[in-house]
Amino acid sequence: MDRSELENILSASFGVQRWENQLDSESEYLKKVQEALANRIKYFIRTDVDKLFQILYKVDVSQSDTDKAFDLGDINLVSLKIAENIINRQLRKIDYAREFYKKGEKL
Repeated sequence: MDRSELENILSASFGVQRWENQLDSESEYLKKVQEALANRIKYFIRTDVDKLFQILYKVDVSQSDTDKAFDLGDINLVSLKIAENIINRQLRKIDYAREFYKKGEKL
């Protein structure tokens, strides 16, 4: 996984900070990113939920995933689940882009 690609996307969409120091494992890194993103999502839930929905649409998180997250009820659980959905979606998009460009280079 290219951490800088994920950080660029999350920083641009949510204003999530970047991590200069490298965390030891990928899972530790993703957990840290999820926590930071969840904090930003909580902020949007409390202050401007419409803006949050616009961002979720822009980064292509499905409506059903968003609905399931909000069904959890508790703002901490909701924000963590939405953060997980965002990260998973962005990682899939990054992987797809890599595969697409690899195929283009072979032609």
